[in-house]
Order: sequence, then C-alpha cells, then structure tokens
Amino acid sequence: MVAVIGTICLLTAQIYKLERPADLVQQKNNHSDTSTTHFLIANLTAKFSIDWQCKLEDDITAWQLVESWMTSRQITDSSNIKLGCVLKAMQNGKITHTDAGVKGTQLKLSVTLEGTQMTVFKPKVYNSDFIMVGTPYAGKDRHYAEIAAFHLNRIIELNKVPLVVGRKVDLESEIRTTAHQNLLKTFYYKNGNTCFYGKCHYCRGPKTGVCGNNAILEGSLTLWLPDSYSLSQPLPHPWRRTYRETKPAVWERDQEHCKTVKGTRPYEMPPRLLDLIDISIFDFLISNADRHHIETFEYSRDSIVVALDNGKSFGNPYVDEESILAPLYQCCVLREATYNRLSKLKNGVLGQVLFNVLKNEPLAPILTPQHYVAVDRRLTVIFNKIDYCFTHSGGKQTVLIDDGYT
Repeated sequence: MVAVIGTICLLTAQIYKLERPADLVQQKNNHSDTSTTHFLIANLTAKFSIDWQCKLEDDITAWQLVESWMTSRQITDSSNIKLGCVLKAMQNGKITHTDAGVKGTQLKLSVTLEGTQMTVFKPKVYNSDFIMVGTPYAGKDRHYAEIAAFHLNRIIELNKVPLVVGRKVDLESEIRTTAHQNLLKTFYYKNGNTCFYGKCHYCRGPKTGVCGNNAILEGSLTLWLPDSYSLSQPLPHPWRRTYRETKPAVWERDQEHCKTVKGTRPYEMPPRLLDLIDISIFDFLISNADRHHIETFEYSRDSIVVALDNGKSFGNPYVDEESILAPLYQCCVLREATYNRLSKLKNGVLGQVLFNVLKNEPLAPILTPQHYVAVDRRLTVIFNKIDYCFTHSGGKQTVLIDDGYT
C-alpha cells in the first residue's frame, strides 16, 4: 500500500511544479468550478501571507504584541497583518545569551533575544528533501518541519502552535560569544567548520553534533511563551504510543478506548476532548506521530492544548500514518467549527495555500513538492474518516459538536 501511495505521489509531484503549483489544483478540479477554487486560494493566500516588510509602531515591542494576541484559546492571531513584524524581529533580533537546551531528547539551543525574549533554536540536521523511513516517529527533529507546521496550523486556524521562523546564525559571532559555559564546552571544529553537540538525552559528543557551513548554521527559532501564560505540568496523552513495536498501546488493542477517556478527568468536560481531536487532525496532516504528552495553560480551565515540538513531522510524504487519527475515528465526534474550516480547504486548496505562504519564508524552499501533495491527500483521508462516522455514529447531528469554542 505504501509503495502504491509513493508511486502516485511521485507522479502527482511532477505536476506540482514549484513555479506553478496551481496546475495541480486545476487537474484535481477538472470536473468542478476551478475559477471558484482559484478565487478561494487567492483569498486565503492573501489572508495568511506574511508581510516581511512590516514595521511596528514605536510604542510597542514585538514581544508585547504577541502577548496582546494571546488568550486561553489562542497563541497567535493567525492572519494579523503585524505577524510579520514579530517573525522579522525573531529572524533579525540581536542574540544576547545562549545556552544548551538540556531538557528533552533532541539537540536544541536556548537563545535569548534583545528585550529578554526567550526562544528555542533547533539546528538543521536534515535537508528538506530527506525522506525518513522506519517507525512513524523515527529520526531526529527537523527544523523545516517546525516552520511548516506553524504555518499549516495558522491556515487551518487552530492557532495552537507558538510562533516559528527560519533563521541563519553565525556560530562564532552570535553563539560562541554569548554562550554559557555549558554550551561553550561542547563546541569543536571539523573540516574547517564550527560545530557543537550541546546537551540532551541523545547528545553524545561530536558523533551526534551539528556543523555550520564554515560558521553559518540554519535552523528554526520558536518563540517562548510569555510568563503570563505559563504551562501546566504535562499530562500523558491518552493516545500516546509505547515506542515499542512489540508492545501495542491500550488504544491500539481496545477500539472502545474513547469511552474510557471520556470518563477520565480532564476529558469529561469541554473543551479538552475536542481539542485533542483537533490536534490529532493537525498531527495527521503534518505526519507527526510523536505527540506523547499534552500541555495546557496553567491557570485557564478552558485552555487550548498547546501543540509544542512539531519537529518529528514532514518526514515521509509517501506514508499516511492513519493511527494518528485514532482520537477522531474512535470517538467519532468533531468540533463543528473545525469541520467547517477544513471543508474550505479540500480539492487541493490546502496544499496550494501552504505553498504560497511558505515560498517567501526566509529559508525557503521549506518543503518539497511531494509534501504539498501529501497534505491534500491526508485531508481527503480525514474526510473519509468523518464520513464513516456520519454513517456509523448517528449522522452529522451526532458527530459534529458546537461547544462554543473554535
């Protein structure tokens, strides 16, 4: 099955040219109103494109602007015209302090920008055309995946991902000169290039390090959430994996697992379960099978589920890991607002708009053409699962829930 998907995807990607990816949309909609589709694509592209020439007023900083957008139900205003001001400040802001990001399994840096704004830098490990094989969660974090996931989350208007931008850093003049001793002692040189291996669970010296091109290294920069929106203690995801191929998780053995989840705090009360299902749809679109914990805002009873750490996504455009959708097809409920938003993105619209938005990102190209094909194909799979729920779980009036949240 994977081989068949791969063959189809390769053939389709040949049509999906970087110069004119809209040709794919026209082929997909050769029996529909293509002018309406192209009009929708144009409108959504205008709505979500980033103004990289954005300028801030003198009375507010980029970091204050982000905090003004935040509520218990959103991290960012996905189509705000000033979003480019913040991303540009992240991309160009002066680095004042750096340290090894010691938490977690993956190599990353803690980077403080001027104005005491904390960020996380994930360095380039793979090229964007690298195809990850193996388990759905295989490999190291991919910097381009963090960038693409942020923008896709905006386009589907979940607004649950912290801001991310691509950035090139000078390991000598920007990182070494500002580095804490914990990070500084992990620097080394290889073939005339500046390298470091940092501190993390899988950081094992130079054999796991990364090197710049001379001293220049690209990566993703993720904005740290403000103190006023501190995160609660992470909870194990109810559909988490065992990460052992010989030991299936409870939800993989029990197709009635959702009934157990619904009777467990905090999922018995809105909006948490529907938020989890929203996240499962997002994760399936980006092919992220590594959502092992959920995190929410500490002091908000109606907090969103914050979608942190999306670096394991966009690994293989030829594989659709449908088990990521287990919360959707086992519970057979979905937020009506989510359904309505996704419905507008069918027939090639999502992939086209994502391409249009990403093509001007500082590190573009972010994704290969095959990945844009993949997100459209996966959206079709999502609607097939929803249609199955309509048929077997009481119709739209039972499956689609208006809980007052978006």
